[in-house]
Amino acid sequence: MADVVFLDDDYEAEIAVEKGEAFGVDVPYPVDGVYVLTGASFDPALFRMERYLEYEDGGEPRVRYLFTGLADGAGDVNVKMRPAAGGPEDVYRTVRVLVGGSSGILF
Repeated sequence: MADVVFLDDDYEAEIAVEKGEAFGVDVPYPVDGVYVLTGASFDPALFRMERYLEYEDGGEPRVRYLFTGLADGAGDVNVKMRPAAGGPEDVYRTVRVLVGGSSGILF
């Protein structure tokens, strides 16, 4: 089972994984009708997105992204949103991911 980071009350989190290991980023859908999710941005040299899933948990809409660590290094997975009425994209939640080993700085 992959480690999953749930970002409900926190807007940022950190996780360490090994190369080849899967990890998930799970967030509540933004306030319905006000914001829409526009996707996730990440370094494709460090991570590969395997799956994207929209689901409900107790009636609450949620989104889960599943990634695999590809190479040693550190980078961010940024879940993005924009106002439903239009406008610029902004970061909704961020997970700092360290792939392979320990840097001694963040973990």
